[in-house]
This record gives sequence, structure tokens and C-alpha cells, in this order.
Amino acid sequence: MQKVLQRLTLKNIRFMASFSQVINPMTGQNTWQERGDDYDYHQEVANAGFGDMLHDWERNQKYDAALRKTIADMRRAGKQVHVLDIGTGTGILAMMALRAGADTVTACEAFMPMANCAARILAANDAGNVRLIRKRSTDIIVGVDMPHKANLLVAELLDTELIGEGAIGIYNHAHDELLTEDALCIPARATCYAQVAQSPLASQWNSLKILPNLDGDILLRPPAQLLQCSGEAALHDVQLSQLPPNLFQVLSEPVQIFHFDFQRKQPLERKRENVLRMQLSRPGSVELVFYWWQIELDDNGEQMLSCAPYWAHPELEKLSTNRKDTQRPLANIVPWRDHWMQAIYYIPKPLHMHDVGEEFWLRCSHDEYSLWFDAYKNKPEKPARRHSCSCDLHMTYTRNRIGQLNQSIRNKRYLAYLEQAVQAKPAHVLVMGDGCLLGLASAALGATIVHCLEPHRFSRRLLESVAKHNQLKNVKFLDNLKQLEPKELNTITHIFAEPYFLNAILPWDNFYFGTLLLQLQQLNLPATVEISPCAARIFALPVEFLDLHKIRAPIGSCEGFDLRLFDDMVQRSAEQALSLVEAQPLWEYPCRALAQPQQLLSVNFSNFGVEQNNQGSIKLAVKGSCNGIALWVDWQLAPNDSPKSIVSTGPLEPVEPGQYIKWDMFVRQGVHFINQTKTEQNYLDWSITFRPLLGELNFNFSLHTNREKS
Repeated sequence: MQKVLQRLTLKNIRFMASFSQVINPMTGQNTWQERGDDYDYHQEVANAGFGDMLHDWERNQKYDAALRKTIADMRRAGKQVHVLDIGTGTGILAMMALRAGADTVTACEAFMPMANCAARILAANDAGNVRLIRKRSTDIIVGVDMPHKANLLVAELLDTELIGEGAIGIYNHAHDELLTEDALCIPARATCYAQVAQSPLASQWNSLKILPNLDGDILLRPPAQLLQCSGEAALHDVQLSQLPPNLFQVLSEPVQIFHFDFQRKQPLERKRENVLRMQLSRPGSVELVFYWWQIELDDNGEQMLSCAPYWAHPELEKLSTNRKDTQRPLANIVPWRDHWMQAIYYIPKPLHMHDVGEEFWLRCSHDEYSLWFDAYKNKPEKPARRHSCSCDLHMTYTRNRIGQLNQSIRNKRYLAYLEQAVQAKPAHVLVMGDGCLLGLASAALGATIVHCLEPHRFSRRLLESVAKHNQLKNVKFLDNLKQLEPKELNTITHIFAEPYFLNAILPWDNFYFGTLLLQLQQLNLPATVEISPCAARIFALPVEFLDLHKIRAPIGSCEGFDLRLFDDMVQRSAEQALSLVEAQPLWEYPCRALAQPQQLLSVNFSNFGVEQNNQGSIKLAVKGSCNGIALWVDWQLAPNDSPKSIVSTGPLEPVEPGQYIKWDMFVRQGVHFINQTKTEQNYLDWSITFRPLLGELNFNFSLHTNREKS
């Protein structure tokens, strides 16, 4: 919600000041931030994702080839060519069509900042005679906005699910209102694929497992509603090629599940179901569906683009033979893209199958915007409704958080601390964090009483059900810290957190734990209380990304067209609206370490309010293009030097400069992207300012050829 509080007009300064109410994740406070009235504009531009698509060389080249071939064929047939480009973005496809010989080109773009930029780009590339319509295609009126119907439609309306951006409705409207009867479309057709699989890793992202103690005995069992829940039908979009091969098994060959003919005059169906008889290629549990699609861009299907993961990619052999970078891993030789990924869909009730060749039935469904799947041992007789969460787990937590709750190595380190802490003496534990099952487990480990701070309604309801199901009588839930009676506060012996809070995006947003400790100190928290984690450290590592940096890298030229105006627009907006550090799941985006990690900040939670200003320099140990800085937090559970007291959100194995990094798969790390312009820079200078009472943590990074800043 944004409220305009004041509008200032000075004689020599023209601006309008507005204030946005935002939650500071580190302090938990609603604050007012002064922003220009164009802040929302800059935020939309910076996060629109057009740059990622323009770095997709395969997409660009194959669209261009399809346009050239189709327009040439239409001309040979004696037809004039009138092109409509829906969702033109920078105008790149419209310019391709004009260059390929179209008689007229009409382009529409509803996102106004992009439409205005497209107009300037068209003029700069001598394509000013492209008719640009600044509205949605479904609002275009032939005879008013465009003089006549088009006979060639070019569009990029697709997402990871293919249809999630409304492609079905947009194509249906275009054929009804904007296109001639004989119109062709680029892309012409799309085919959706599914492959049944099992994965202990992916199943961690979807259900709550039994929590055992260090001896393997059961501490907490999930309650019945979690075991009976069908989960969320929504996709889990991931870079499937980056799934470690030892953490999944495919149980079937890829199968075609839906076909979309974008050229046919019959309306695309808004809702369909396809029940397929499948055969098991190896014994296993039918838990997951891997999903992707491929498109035929031209009518003859000569230009085909596949979003398949590398192991199922139809052009893997060709790409492997032609690759220029022989050091690039096999999983990364297929064209990289982040705007079209692959997806995992979770089967509501997994099927446990034992024999190769055993048959089962896969139900594939879609509506106008999404897909969902189910599996059966016997052919289903009736259509099924889209399933949804009924247990609070899936609707409250992200896939990453659910996986983290099941992460055994991480849990063992916390439990090792808790077992020692609560069994050494009568323990009165205060647990702070959202959905802190490990803290709740301290009740099962022998704590005298456990106070759980759970202000979030659904998260609290879930933990209450776990406590009830496991007959934990010594647990009390709190909405806020002030509910602690003074006599209860005086008896607290341990404060525990993972830490995890629902509002956290970056790893250090969970320093909200420190803010809560400051509040407790104001309530006269006993000085003898043992706090875990007792400290946290932020580390930085200069890296060379294979591909991820492209989401922020300038385009320059694309297929012969000058897009520097677009780069300038995005750069200006990024400076206004983007944080210097953003959250990314780095396990999906390979990168090489260029040095050893360096500690930037150490925070002692018993004295959290201390401000810090630190600086330093990291010498790059190996050659490479430093295009990013990876950042993460290590949590220290106890005041000792044991590595087993550290829970890291960063690399899972020791970092070796020059080698690819293995990242924690259940959190997002911080990333600062560097626009690398020089190749011989070998020092990374950094500084960090930490003001905990204000919830401010600011970074600054710069590359240099030596330790002295130029």
C-alpha cells in the first residue's frame, strides 16, 4: 500500500515525494520510505526480465530464421505479408519481420515503459514505420488501431508452463478478431512433455518427514492431516539440468501429453485432460513429474526449440559436438535461459511400484493458465478436480523451507546442541522463529517447558498440530514476547532459533533474531540465559558465473539491432529500484570460485546492537571473469571452535579456487552482480556498514588491478 503524504513543488526543483510503507525484515517494523513517484515504474522496468530473453541466443536466432523463411515463402506464393507482433517488448521481433521483407508490421505492447522504449529503439534502428500500439492485443480494434487484419502473427507469449501468461486466450482472440483465415503463426505449434521420476531430494521439498534424534529414534511424527494432504498442484520451477544425477531417477521415457496448434482456426481448448497408460522403466516410487515443452517456430517445423533438460534434449549430441567451451559441464551445454525453465509437479499420493514394465496411469490436466498431474494403478473413471493443500504446510512455507525442515545434516547439528543443552540441567526454552520444528523438538528431548513464539497464524496452527499429535504437554505458544509473564521470563534458561522468519529474503534478514533479543533485554532478560545461535558471520566469495550474470548484463546488440537504449533504461531503473544484493538459489546456477571466501562481518547476538564498519580486499587466486559476488551467513550454535557447531547457508564443501562450488540447495544465497569491463582486475575491495537498530546492512564492492583504488 502506498500513500502520498506530500507533494513538493519548489521554484528550481520539480519532484513529487511519496512514502511507501514497507516492513524491514531485520527489525520487523513497518517503516515509511521516501520515494519518487516513479519508483514503481523503475521497479517494474528493472524486474521485467526482458534482458534475460534477449541474451537467449537460440531463441533469437530461431525466431529470426523462422521469420525469414516464412515471409520468403509467403512472397513466393504471391502474398503480401502483414505482420502482427503481440507483446513486442523492445521491438526485436517486429524489426526482424521488417528486415525479412514484410509489407507492414504492427506491434503492440501494453507495458507502457517498455512500449515507450520500443518506440525509441524502432526509430534508432530505422524501423520507425512499424506501427506501434500501446495497448493489450485483446483491446485492439481492426479499423481503428490497425488498418486491416494481419496474415502473420509473431509472438513470445510463453512461460515455463507454456500457458501461464494467458497464451490460450490471447491466441483465441487474435484468430477471432485480428488475423485472416489463412494466417500463419510463429511459433506454429507447441508440444508438452512429461517424464515420471522419483527423487529423495525433491520429495523433501513437498512433505514433512519424521524427525529422528541422533540415535535414529523418532522425536516428532507429522500429524495425520500432513500425511493425508495432497499438497499444492502448482509447479515448482527449477533448472532441472542442475539436479545432481545421484539425487533422482527417471522411471519412464518422456511422453507427449498436450499439443497446441497456434495456427488452427478452431479455438484452443481452455481445459483438457489426458489420461496416459505408462510403463515403469525401472522399479521405484512414482512421486514426481518432470515437465517441459518444445515449439516448432515455422509451419514446416524446421526451426525447433526445446526446453528439455540436457538428458532429454533432442539436440544434445549436436550441441555437444559443436560446443566451443570444452570445459563447460555437460549439464550446461544446452542453451541457458531463465525465462523458460523446467518444472516439477508433485503426485498427490505417490505410487510404490516394484516391477520393470509394470503399468500405471498418468492423468495430465490443464486449465487456461496452469497444469497439474496425478497417478493411479488403475485407470481412473471420473475427472478429478485440481488438488490443493489442506494441512497448512504447503500454503505457509516455500519449497526451500519445507526441504530445509527435512535436511538431515543440518538438523543433526541443531539437535546435537539441543540434546546437550536441555539435558544438562532443567531447561526452560524460549523458541523464536516461524515454524521452528527443531525448537519444538526440545520438548521431546526433555526440556521442562518450551515457549514457542509463533505470531503467524498458519505456521502456529501447524506447529500446534505437531505438538498435539506427539503429545507434547510442556509447550506453550505465544503471539508476541509481551505475553511472557515476568516470572516466566525470569526462569528462561535457553533461547533457541534456527533462525528462520517468513519475511526473510536474504540470509541476513534472519538477523531479526537479534532484534527480538534486544526486546527481551528491555524486558529484563536474565543475563545467565544461553543463546543459540550465539553468533553469525557473513562471508563473501568472488565468482565467475557461467550464465546467471546475464539477467543483469547489458545487451548492446542483438541479431544486428542496436538495443543500447534498452540497456540505458534498465540501468537507470536498476539504480533506482534494485538492491545491490539480491537472493538467488545458486545451486541452480553454476559458478567457479576465484578466491577463498572472506569474512565480512561477525555479529554477537548477546550484544546485537553494536554498529560496525568493516572493509578489506580479496586477491583473486585464479584467472577468470569476476561477474558476481556470492554472499551467505554461517550460524554459530555454541561458543566453541568445533566445525560441528556451524550451520552454513553457503558452500557444502570446502571452496577450491578455480573449481565449481557445491551450494546448499534449501536456501537462497545473496548475489551482487558486477558489470565486468576489464579482464585483468585481480583485487576485490569491499566495505560493509551494519546498523542493527535501524535494520541496515549495506555493501560496497569494486574490482581493481591492485590494492590502491584508482
